[in-house]
Amino acid sequence: MEASKVLDKSKAAESSCCFCTPPVPPSCAGPLRGIISPKTGMERPLCSHLCSCLAMLALLSPLSLAQYDSWPHYPEYFQQPAPEYHQPQAPANVAKIQLRLAGQKRKHSEGRVEVYYDGQWGTVCDDDFSIHAAHVVCRELGYVEAKSWTASSSYGKGEGPIWLDNLHCTGNEATLAACTSNGWGVTDCKHTEDVGVVCSDKRIPGFKFDNSLINQIE
Repeated sequence: MEASKVLDKSKAAESSCCFCTPPVPPSCAGPLRGIISPKTGMERPLCSHLCSCLAMLALLSPLSLAQYDSWPHYPEYFQQPAPEYHQPQAPANVAKIQLRLAGQKRKHSEGRVEVYYDGQWGTVCDDDFSIHAAHVVCRELGYVEAKSWTASSSYGKGEGPIWLDNLHCTGNEATLAACTSNGWGVTDCKHTEDVGVVCSDKRIPGFKFDNSLINQIE
């Protein structure tokens, strides 16, 4: 017999062959054909190996996907547009101010806190200042949050009046003017105590800068 000659399995060979059950395709079940070994001259059945491979493949597909079956699926999440940002409104009895960051050797998201009030730019004293007040400053400027704040005019000394001293904020105020303080311009500080903030680089999505006051600034 030639080595490449293909023979039908005999009933004896059939007894040694596996009979696969679903999910293996029906074509695997039953006797399969074998080949003649060139060394021994005996027929080597393929069924057991082939059925094992097919059975393994049939099991792997559902098993590999089973781990994802319990994952939640929210198709509507990807279809919805980003929510529009609505800037909180300050109470009507709160003074309207404008903020900016200034000073030396700084990034755009950090600097000395300067306040435009009553037609003039001024600064804020570091007495009683806190991270809560820094959050209010940064959010009023369109940043997500404050990372830290600095004391003792770390960004250089400002000019003009020191508008706010002993400032106390909860962090939820819509504007720095809504925080409690000694009152506008009531202070015993010097510009060596000007406060600064370091805001997150991340901007508030959809934030719109209020230009209604800055347009009046010369």
